[in-house]
Amino acid sequence: MTPAPASSLLLFGAGGHARVVADAARRQGVWPMLVATDRNPEKCTGQLLPGIDLVALPGALALDCGVHVAIGNNAARELESAALGAQRLVTVAHPDASVASTAVLGPGCFVAARAVVAPLARLGTGVIVNHGAVVDHDALVGDFTHVAPGAMLGGAVRLGKRVLVGAGAVVLPGITVADDVVIAAGCVVNQPLHEAATYAGMPARRLK
Repeated sequence: MTPAPASSLLLFGAGGHARVVADAARRQGVWPMLVATDRNPEKCTGQLLPGIDLVALPGALALDCGVHVAIGNNAARELESAALGAQRLVTVAHPDASVASTAVLGPGCFVAARAVVAPLARLGTGVIVNHGAVVDHDALVGDFTHVAPGAMLGGAVRLGKRVLVGAGAVVLPGITVADDVVIAAGCVVNQPLHEAATYAGMPARRLK
């Protein structure tokens, strides 16, 4: 996992996903100080969670610390990560997640509580593996993809960039999924998905 370049961590985002990441980062116990910011100045007051202040964007970006882009939307997370620079991005993993010693997590990833990242799995930059999701052995998850709560990726699955795997969805072992695909909640993917589109059903079918 990517180490923080300093003893504090800046969370970029002020929504619900940022609160989930903040809680995990606090429980991880690596950073003595956590602060948060947002591009919307109206959100930069008060606290993200008790003890985690929201600060104005210009001052926040001047801090000498690592940054985690805590935005659930894949495209927005990619945009902000590019603006900040990959060298500042820090990975956060909840202590109740199971991350294999041979798994590789790119910069800026988030692994939530009860999630599993199995041996030799590889997560690209800015990937979210949400609560209870499973990324099985040898899977490859592209940059800025979101594996939603309870979703399961079988062994050796290949996901492209900015894929959304909905809550409880299943991608069977060895399946390849193209960039920018949306897999609906509860969907079962049993064949390759080659085109960027939304897929739903059991088995998965492209929506018109």
